[in-house]
This record gives sequence, structure tokens and C-alpha cells, in this order.
Amino acid sequence: MLQDSDAYFAENEIYQTCDVLSEKGRLAQSQGPYIWVHPYAPPFPMLREVKPKNPRTARILKAREPQLIEPVKRTQLLHGPKCPIPLNTVLKTFHALTKPHSVLFAKKNENIHPFENAEGIEFLAGKNECGIVVFGSSSKKRPNCVTLVRIYNSKVLDMCEMLLLAGQGHQGNEMGKEEMKSMKLNIGVGMKPMMLFAGSAWEDATSPVYAMLKSIFLDMFKGEETDKIDVEGLQYLLSIVAEEPVEGSQPVIHLRWYKIRTKKSGQKLPRVELDEVGPKFDFRIGRMREADQDVMKEAMKQGKRPNEEAKTKKNIGMDAIGDKIGRVHLGRQDITGLQTRKMKGLKRRAGVVAVDGDGDGDVDLMDVDEMTDDDNRKKVKVG
Repeated sequence: MLQDSDAYFAENEIYQTCDVLSEKGRLAQSQGPYIWVHPYAPPFPMLREVKPKNPRTARILKAREPQLIEPVKRTQLLHGPKCPIPLNTVLKTFHALTKPHSVLFAKKNENIHPFENAEGIEFLAGKNECGIVVFGSSSKKRPNCVTLVRIYNSKVLDMCEMLLLAGQGHQGNEMGKEEMKSMKLNIGVGMKPMMLFAGSAWEDATSPVYAMLKSIFLDMFKGEETDKIDVEGLQYLLSIVAEEPVEGSQPVIHLRWYKIRTKKSGQKLPRVELDEVGPKFDFRIGRMREADQDVMKEAMKQGKRPNEEAKTKKNIGMDAIGDKIGRVHLGRQDITGLQTRKMKGLKRRAGVVAVDGDGDGDVDLMDVDEMTDDDNRKKVKVG
């Protein structure tokens, strides 16, 4: 049943949200009119495959496909059904660090559960063209939970769950409201924070969760790639410290922000000092989902960079000391007719008896060249 007027929504008391839910049923808005969906249908139906009808639509669909040189990843920040003040502060802080390549949604999403059903995350990320999703929710089983999700080819690549711990001097799972409001982090647009990963857990090859979490943080905060950096833009340092792992428990991860101040030192290089600013976050890693190896290998492919010089000559390189080294590939050569040099020292002289194992005593004589005084050569065959 199709309805084109908004009176249908008022008559049936249907509330239109991001996924258009109601008690009596659910509507899915597509290109054109509203389509009635059965109440017991999945909360996020699969989108139908759109076939381009004109060149403009084909260009848009092609731009959404994976590219060899991807643009800057956009970050989408979503709220769950319950999002207390400490969790909301985490989302606002991440939003401030990723401006202008991030979008923060303040509306609550009731039916998004990343680890149970990722279709909702994929749907909203595809609509907003975001490659990273930060979802904050709080429940009795998992209070103050932040889920970091990476999207590749409109599907969830990997995800990691971080549980926000209580602040210092507070009891329970919620930090003080006045403390969080007073420690608001204000960062200008376009500033690139420097990142410091401290702790042996980040280099542990036996635990892939920390390598994945480090990769997600770098993807989120790296911003635009550039070969020139303005020193004035390097004003903040993001410190991510992992405690030493203890058997039976995950180490706590501390997130701290520092303001970089340069002062006169009497030398060419200034004296650098760090002032702690912004909120303090302590996390403990929860659930995780690793990416498939084949999908990750495809996602890690890189094309030719714009500033990369083209190789005009193949198989030519430089060694460690700067000498040019080339590799030459030759075909199979015929050496049967190759003229070799005769060594006179290897020839057997006349009258020499060959000693063989059979003892037949046969004499093996060879031609001997004798030089005369008048430089005339005379071949003498001794028989």
C-alpha cells in the first residue's frame, strides 16, 4: 500500500525516524512514495541494487565504489538508546578532533546493535558516505560502551568495543558531570594532532586486537595526507598509553590530550612543554571482530600516489652506497660453436705414455707444433 500524503502518518500515529519505526508497522522511504513494511520484518531491510538510468547516476555509483586513492575518511558518531554525559563527552571530543571530516548525530537510535546486526550501521554509513562509525551506548550489562567500526565496500570491515571506566575520585561507572563540563576540549578546524602510542602491548604480535585498535585510531585522526606541514598547526598531542598486560585481564588504555607550548631556550631549537588539557578517558577493551584476511588484503591495496615519480627504466635500482645496479635478462645461448683457446700446457708431448687402469700400454700421441729459426711453422706427425 502506497501513501503520498503526510496525513497518513498523522492519522495512524506513526513516528518517522531514521529507520521509520512505529508500533503498528514500519515504513521504509525509498526513491518516491512511502512503502508499507510488515511490523515483523527486519529493522533494516536490504537496499535493492540501483541500476544507473543516466550518466549522472552512473558517475555517482562509481564514486561510491572502492578507489585506489581514497579521499579522507569521514567519521560518523551515533548515539544509542542511552547515552550518559561521560559517553556524550567522548563523542563530542572525537568529533572536535576529526572536524571537518565528521558528522555527529544527536538523535537516539533504538535498534542499532553492531555485534548482533550490523545492517543499521552499514545503512547509515552508506547514506552519509562515512568510512568510520563511532557508536556510543550504555546498558546494564555494558555501561558506557564505545564501539569503533570501520566500513569497506559498504560492509563492516572490523570493529572493536571499548568500555569507559570511572574517573578518578568517583565511584560507579559515571564520572562527575561538573568535571566533564569544565574539561571541554576546544580544537580549531584543520589542526592535526600528533599521536603517541606508549606501552609494550602495541608491539605485541600475539595479540592482534591492539594492532587493530592502533590502526583504527590512526585512520580516524590522521586527516588529510600532505607532504607539507605548518608548524603552527601542531599544537596538540594525543597520548594513548596501554598498561603492562596482566595475566587474566585486559590492560587499561589511557587517553590524554596535551597542549604543546614552545618557549625560548637560547638555542636554535625552542624548549617544548606539555600542558594537559581536555578530559581524561580510561578504557578497557571489550568485544572485537577481526576482518577477513582476503577482504583486508583487498582493502590495503594502494594505487600510484599523485606525487610519486614514474619509473622510466625498469630493473634499475640503487644499492646501499648509492651505486646503480641493473638487471639484464638474457635468452638461452648456443655455445656449441664457441671458439675456445687451446692451452699448450695441457697438451701431451711426443713419447709420453698414457698410464691407464687397463695397462694396455697404448701410446696416445698428439700433433706437436715445432717452431723453426726462420719463423716458419712445420707440422710433424710422430707415429
